[in-house]
Amino acid sequence: MKTKNLWLWLFGLLMVPVAVFAQTNTTPELPADLPKSVSQFWDYGISLVTPLIIMGVYKLMPKIPKWVLPTITPLVGIGLGLAVNALTSANLGWVDMAKAGALAVFIREVINQAVTKNMTSSTPAPTPPTP
Repeated sequence: MKTKNLWLWLFGLLMVPVAVFAQTNTTPELPADLPKSVSQFWDYGISLVTPLIIMGVYKLMPKIPKWVLPTITPLVGIGLGLAVNALTSANLGWVDMAKAGALAVFIREVINQAVTKNMTSSTPAPTPPTP
């Protein structure tokens, strides 16, 4: 038996108990509830506006390192949350503001991977035949 197949069989044997334990879970997880308060809606608003701000920062300062952009999203979320608290009665906590800003990284990466990466083809275009 080849070692490649042996590793596959060993992995399968190790995953059998995991599959058995997975079937014993009788309480399925329900999806999260829809937002019920004004502050929860503002959390979603912050997470939708933050990628636009980060994109603006990158357009204004294109020489900024790429690793800095995701690290400043919680700070941008806190800044937007403080502005929302000052303008409305949302009463957001700083952790909620930072989470909403960090959620923007997830939104941006999903769009980047789903749209941008799928639009570029991984195989080069064939060269036309010579006459």
